Amino acid sequence: MAITFISHSSAKTEEDQANADSVRTELMKRLPDLGWEVRVDDTLTPGAAWRSDLYTWMADCDAAIVLVNTDGLTSTWLKREVNILLWRQSVGSRLVIVPVLLSGLTPRELRRSELSHLADLQCIVQDDTGGEDVVSVIVRRLGRLGTCADTSAMRSMTAKIEHCLDGVTDRFTLRAMAGALGAEGDWRFPTAEEERRHIAHQCLAPVSTQKVPSAVNEVEFFLALDRLNKLITLLLPTWIDPVDVRLLLPGDGQVVATLAGAWTDTARQHIHRASCFSGGYWAQAVSLVAGEAQDEEHREACLAAVRALLKSDDENDAPIDGEVLFLVLDPAGTELGVVGKLVRTLIGRFSWLNVIVLTDEADPVALGGQSARTLHIPLQPGAERQVARTSRALGDIRARHLGHGKDQAP
Repeated sequence: MAITFISHSSAKTEEDQANADSVRTELMKRLPDLGWEVRVDDTLTPGAAWRSDLYTWMADCDAAIVLVNTDGLTSTWLKREVNILLWRQSVGSRLVIVPVLLSGLTPRELRRSELSHLADLQCIVQDDTGGEDVVSVIVRRLGRLGTCADTSAMRSMTAKIEHCLDGVTDRFTLRAMAGALGAEGDWRFPTAEEERRHIAHQCLAPVSTQKVPSAVNEVEFFLALDRLNKLITLLLPTWIDPVDVRLLLPGDGQVVATLAGAWTDTARQHIHRASCFSGGYWAQAVSLVAGEAQDEEHREACLAAVRALLKSDDENDAPIDGEVLFLVLDPAGTELGVVGKLVRTLIGRFSWLNVIVLTDEADPVALGGQSARTLHIPLQPGAERQVARTSRALGDIRARHLGHGKDQAP
């Protein structure tokens, strides 16, 4: 049975709340007859770890109905749900998202709100249904789509984490790992498989980098070295909020981003997090060290990186189908005006190339001009330093594993 998730927020007025409740209740009655299993927070079991459950539903659903009222435009949690659902679409999911503007809300208000990206989708407006019941319009939109056979990158990432933990069969060990990652509530599952899936879905939300070493410590002994290494690789970038980096994925056009970081590996982690470790995303880094003939040196260094991205000796070749390619530029003391000129030249020549510049300035000297979508990704103070500490701690766990882990002969 296909799964539909209903996303909504509370309303301040009794009239608006009653309207939202009525729509939600009627959808829960009518959609199962069309082959949809409906998931909504009204059905959460008392005492359940609701955040984890909601992340699981958003990762697994085949369709999502987003009920938006006027108060929902400023709802922090509704914004997070919307961005996670849009993130799934950005990484290749065939998820169907149906925005529904409830009574009193107009498309113009939606476009001017923090949920403005929903306006890029065809919305159902309750006040503009020509007298037809809005639930009937929603039901007709979903129709009998059936299961979408979604193989999106988000599901792939959670499956990879589950696979890494496959050798851990003790539920108490897995619960200890989930707790170390910050799981809340009385989350107890009857099988180890469900515990592993719970942990994987936890990682769709941001995980404080300080929590990762203790979580890995809980399961390290039970893992073969290759799975331990893969698990560490998957968990390290979870400190990055996927909602904040979703727009890093280029979609239909180029992206030029500035990232307030000092290390090229930070940019790679952002690419991994945004793309859910999709195999088709590749990055090359270039340090733009200033010199006597810096313009020529920078150009040649970038062209060499482009050839490496293309896996070709000819930078005029096209990328391999399905690959998304990033060039990470470290200004390394070069004036940002010079960097901006270089970026504009590169994206003008290579229409497929996406660029990340390591700088804390939002758009220095109009990087990318008008030919690419630009965005700025800030970092919390000290974030890179803390990630480096976490990486060293995980290195220590690897080293210890070589002395007593599952790979060792008795």
